[in-house]
Amino acid sequence: MKNFNFCALLLSLLAFLSSCGSDALHVDVSDVSIPGFSIKRLDQDLFTMDTSNIKANTEKLQSKYGSFYPVFFSRIINNGDVRDSAYAFRLKQFIYDRDMRETYETVKKVYPTTDGLKEELTGVFKHLLYYFPGKKIPAIVTMISGYNQWIIPVDSTLGIGLEMYLGSDTKFYQMLALPRYKTMFMNKENIVPDATRELLVSAFPYNMDKSDLLSEITYMGKIMYLTDAMLPDVNDTIKIRYSKEQMEYCKQNEFNVWSYFAAQKLLYTTDQAEIMKFTAEGPFTSALSKESAPRIGYWIGWQIVRQYMKANPKVTIPELMAETDAQKILTKAKYKPSK
Repeated sequence: MKNFNFCALLLSLLAFLSSCGSDALHVDVSDVSIPGFSIKRLDQDLFTMDTSNIKANTEKLQSKYGSFYPVFFSRIINNGDVRDSAYAFRLKQFIYDRDMRETYETVKKVYPTTDGLKEELTGVFKHLLYYFPGKKIPAIVTMISGYNQWIIPVDSTLGIGLEMYLGSDTKFYQMLALPRYKTMFMNKENIVPDATRELLVSAFPYNMDKSDLLSEITYMGKIMYLTDAMLPDVNDTIKIRYSKEQMEYCKQNEFNVWSYFAAQKLLYTTDQAEIMKFTAEGPFTSALSKESAPRIGYWIGWQIVRQYMKANPKVTIPELMAETDAQKILTKAKYKPSK
């Protein structure tokens, strides 16, 4: 009996190791280096600024943050041009605003350091360079955006609004009356997956040869599959910003949604209003039911691409991202969700 138990245990272990080895997205990135990577904290630099000398300190900010700083001031916090005569007044107004000061104090408590964020992003960048050697890694800047931006790419910089990730029940979100479908994902664990998706959309812009629904969802399916590759150990719900219930809806209704697309002849529509019904942000997918998951078209596209890569193991990730023919991906995926 002891020998039998040992053999059974050994077989189970070998099966486990075999299954781990068969996961193509778990790759060894230990030899990939990210020299000089650091996170710059505009939130700290701005709110600890000596405002008695705005001109000199602005020059320091511009030297440190480059083209990101004027974009931050003009587009992100919507305060006009840094060359405007009212620049100093508007900057002080932002820094000393009571709500912004309280927000900054809260950010300091939640994010006293960015060490954990740096470690997670280093993993993402290592995976990116593993698949795309020579790809430029963006500078990372944390900020307080005035509750205007989660993640924003600007040139070669990725800005992260830390006040948008203070925890879903923080009082600021309640004061702003932000909808629950947004605040439920405004947590620390969502920063890196959100940043990864935005980085990938910026680094791999839309390249499909058509603008129909199939092409739109297949493109986002490629982005989501690449997110899988960048974050192989992160749960799907976090990667796509779904609750457990929303994810369960997708799994249970995959066949029904796909059948609906076919019955309504939606896959090849180029009507953007129709496409938006299945891809727009919201509490649910407007064309279906209030119980549905939002952006369900993107989830379907994700499953198509996953099936395509599974059915065609010789296709590399760079080849996937270069593919522009959504119909080809669908055909070779042999995508047929079961009832």
